[in-house]
Amino acid sequence: MNKINLENRVAIVTGGAQGFGLAITKRFIESGAKVLIWDKDTDYLNKVDLKNTHKIDVDVSNYESVENAFAESLTYENKIDILVNNAGIAGPNFKTWDYPLEEWQKVIDIDLSGVFYCCKTIVPHLIKNNYGRIVNISSIAGKEGNPNAMPYSAAKAGVIALTKSLGKELAENNISVNCVT
Repeated sequence: MNKINLENRVAIVTGGAQGFGLAITKRFIESGAKVLIWDKDTDYLNKVDLKNTHKIDVDVSNYESVENAFAESLTYENKIDILVNNAGIAGPNFKTWDYPLEEWQKVIDIDLSGVFYCCKTIVPHLIKNNYGRIVNISSIAGKEGNPNAMPYSAAKAGVIALTKSLGKELAENNISVNCVT
């Protein structure tokens, strides 16, 4: 396994208590980082027992929850270096014309608005510190579109565009913004 040096780095991983997020969390720890695990699913959050982590219950689809989680994060670590926007849901499968409005909104709120809320909250801190790495997790569905998963595809396309816009806005800073599909 390749290893990058993340000694003295602090990362936030949203959705970090399960799936890809937990794998990212473990990899960061193995590379020397401290990780603030942000997750809404307290059952999974409570099961995580890893050194160099702190767990925070946060709903990324709620801006106030994100702001509160960030303030709490800064009580444990005095800086944030890395943000991985991983939290997301696929949502149910329906034809576009049959898609339930409340399910559309839930997917958009978590998968797209959550990325925006986290970036809006954390980027000023990264700018102040003149350093940061942001990785937004998207999907090939954001480029190709998946049938019967229209809100997921739309949200992930939005994450790709958000990443491109934010990367250009931060080009003068020592902050890189990337997207993984």
